[in-house]
Amino acid sequence: MTTALRPYEKDGTFSERFPILYQQPGRRKKAEKVLRVLSAYYGGSLSRLTAVDVGASTCLMTEMFAEEIGTVIALDEDHVGLKHGRDRGICDNLRFLRADGTCVALADESVDIVICNQVYEHVLDQEGLAREIHRILKPDGFCYFGAGSRYVLIEGHYFLPFLSWMPLKWSSRYLRLMGRKIDYDVYLLSYYKLKKLLREFDIDDVTTRVLTQPEKYAAEDLVKPGSIWTKLPPRLYEWAKPMLPGWAWVLTKKARPKAATG
Repeated sequence: MTTALRPYEKDGTFSERFPILYQQPGRRKKAEKVLRVLSAYYGGSLSRLTAVDVGASTCLMTEMFAEEIGTVIALDEDHVGLKHGRDRGICDNLRFLRADGTCVALADESVDIVICNQVYEHVLDQEGLAREIHRILKPDGFCYFGAGSRYVLIEGHYFLPFLSWMPLKWSSRYLRLMGRKIDYDVYLLSYYKLKKLLREFDIDDVTTRVLTQPEKYAAEDLVKPGSIWTKLPPRLYEWAKPMLPGWAWVLTKKARPKAATG
């Protein structure tokens, strides 16, 4: 799930390093969450729209997006993952583009939807990623932006406590101490730094809706329907947002101020 803007790939591409990306049931469940949010936001069929899935990797999620969206472009530098998608050849409306997420060979304002789900933390030039999403989105386009927090208790890639809280050098030493012969190259941000990164967008934070209505948003794997987490008052989630382990946002371009006349 990365645009592969990594300083090295001596340990293999992202899809080679994380075999979970080939597990179809889990990938489709995650894709369903994204589609539910997009459909609820748009309020209608997505069948006439064009989308770019930034960080498509093995394309299993991208294939599901293509079942509901008119044209979908799977974008990644993970050539192994993209080949997997091409070889499957399931969707006629699915295109493949091997590219860096900060420099996409697409025209300005040419895309209705950008899907950037759990990708930003794998991109070294995060400002470049935000600029490129902004550039290719149509004025009335929107972006699903799923993001993890730096201050999550259990880091989601290597499942070690407090791994992402440390400076990168310390995190790498921690990995080696735990028997992982790899450097840590995940660049998670705090809630406030992430909002600063996306300052050129208006943010519709749908996190609370997803957590309190898991059945509506296909989030039963995150929150059990009827559990205490679905019954907490939304204002409590709003207060706790900076401390949540991750967020689901819909981004739209901020309206440009009208030029003064006369």
